[in-house]
Amino acid sequence: MGQTTIKDVARRAGFSFQTVSLVLNHPEKVARTTRVTIEAAMRDLDFVPSLAARALRKKPSRSIACVSCLGAETADDGPDPAPEEDQGLVLQTFAQVTDQHGYTLILRRCRSDDPESMARIASLVSEARVDGLVVFAERRDDPLIALLQAKRVPFVVFGLDVPGTHCAARADRDAIHEAVTYLARTGSRAIGFLGGARAAERLRGYRDALAEADLPLRADLVVACDWTAAGGYRAALALLDRPARPDAIVAANDRVAFGVLKALHDRGVRVPGEIRVVGFDNVAQGAYAIPSLTSIAVPTLDMVRFAFATLVAVIEGTRPPDDLARKLFSTRLVLRESTAAQAQP
Repeated sequence: MGQTTIKDVARRAGFSFQTVSLVLNHPEKVARTTRVTIEAAMRDLDFVPSLAARALRKKPSRSIACVSCLGAETADDGPDPAPEEDQGLVLQTFAQVTDQHGYTLILRRCRSDDPESMARIASLVSEARVDGLVVFAERRDDPLIALLQAKRVPFVVFGLDVPGTHCAARADRDAIHEAVTYLARTGSRAIGFLGGARAAERLRGYRDALAEADLPLRADLVVACDWTAAGGYRAALALLDRPARPDAIVAANDRVAFGVLKALHDRGVRVPGEIRVVGFDNVAQGAYAIPSLTSIAVPTLDMVRFAFATLVAVIEGTRPPDDLARKLFSTRLVLRESTAAQAQP
């Protein structure tokens, strides 16, 4: 069977091939109901526009899209704003790097439980609106990643180590392992961890470090929370209300840690005298918290440069798509007052 053509899509959808072409090239000029019907026909037929043919008509867009993958929204907890907030500094860095190289950065969101949302993202390249994608995913098995691989869309995963893809990832497990090892070595014996499903690798580092320090893994010291200051505040209060308090808390990110510091302050708990606190990301505000926050520094600029250079090389054909560029970036523990250590710059 030959490759599906635009005329096959037209027959399936019940419209002229000119209308299908308009959906591909100028979707804003087509009525929404018509566009939805034609896009459904494309999916049913697994239609992929010919990139070679389109390249004859269109110049490269000199644009890349940063796509945030959002998980399924539940009625109980609502949307989690943390992924977008986490990416703020990263997106600013991407904007700076793309601008320096003459590219335009656009931002998109994708709900991974919505096939139409994923199809719209995959079509950004086939419709020549962008040349490639940077994907921010929280799960290795995110459906968007599988779809982009099947469509052979140029993309790089940022912040997560995903087998079979180009990726720039943090060494999350090693980062938390270093922090917990430091706390154990300097006297902490009941170390809590505030994170959740998004912190699987960080939780693994926490568990490994406890085992190596011959400290018990206590389920009552591990609390799931969203990655916001409010989430950290609530989770810290939950820990304080339990019979056996921790003597240290490792937070999934700095915003969670700020919430922890506020909760401890409100309860009259001395930091670091009674409980020590460690964050993750080393945001600038951490140095000005009271007490200043020990945190894990991430080489954001180096990661962005690697991801951008990899994506451009694939787009421009200087790197074969199957010659995977994968790098795990090391982090650094920055000691400040919240762990009673001598402050570092």
